[in-house]
Amino acid sequence: MDVKSCTKVAAADNTVSRRALLLGFTAASAITVVAVAPNAQGAVVSPELGISGDQAENPELITAYERFYEACAELKDAKDRLEWLADEWRHQWPLAPEELLLGANAQDGRYILPAERDIIGRYLVRDTSDLTKRLAPKFRRENRKTCFVLRTADEERDLLKRWVQSKPTGRTEKALERNRAYKIKAIQECELRIQLAEQYEAETARLREVSGADAARQSVRDADARLRKAADDVSKCEARTLIGLGMKADALTVTAGELLKLTKSDATPLGQLSRFVTSVAEVAGRASA
Repeated sequence: MDVKSCTKVAAADNTVSRRALLLGFTAASAITVVAVAPNAQGAVVSPELGISGDQAENPELITAYERFYEACAELKDAKDRLEWLADEWRHQWPLAPEELLLGANAQDGRYILPAERDIIGRYLVRDTSDLTKRLAPKFRRENRKTCFVLRTADEERDLLKRWVQSKPTGRTEKALERNRAYKIKAIQECELRIQLAEQYEAETARLREVSGADAARQSVRDADARLRKAADDVSKCEARTLIGLGMKADALTVTAGELLKLTKSDATPLGQLSRFVTSVAEVAGRASA
């Protein structure tokens, strides 16, 4: 979910509005967030819509929507801190040794094996121009930047064990000697990769610990869980006005934005749901404009 609405009329100042906050979360959606506030009797007051106290919205929905906004702000703040941490430690984060690099274009998510990542867990897309040990010039020209799958120390230890236990064969003495030499070379290369992987993994683990990256990533996960719980609470509350429907559409669009976007054109119930949610948000948005 990307970072960067609501139950109080925005103050006429330069602070970031709730509408801007939620639009940041749903940059690709057609949502327009509604700004409303309850009066002393719990009725919705919206100068934009001309709604007065006799058109009361469900106070439970208003309260749940307020918590939802606060959860959005918390998640944005947690992600901002994580991005700041990544920028702060970018130049201290080591690149994996070339000997540990395997398949390219891992940023596409095409591999099961672990990919090279930065200090906060994002795919690390790196320059290939200096990777001359294993990459052909043609590949480097056609793939100037890419992310690689990584060999790990554990995987290399397993590979070493298999090489040590293997028995070279050959139809002739010459073939046998060639295969024995190949085994010795493979073992030596495997031992080198184990050493390099252990050093790389130890250093990256140390940097994640001293930087607080793991704790920062957990803060984002916790904030995201609170946001989803707050959105679920909004969805369970009854809406009594168009603004209330807009609130519920906002919450759903934030938490299910990618799914709604992917299914918007589908001739399925999911596609119908996506178009309905978008329509509700658009109508509520035009009414508040």
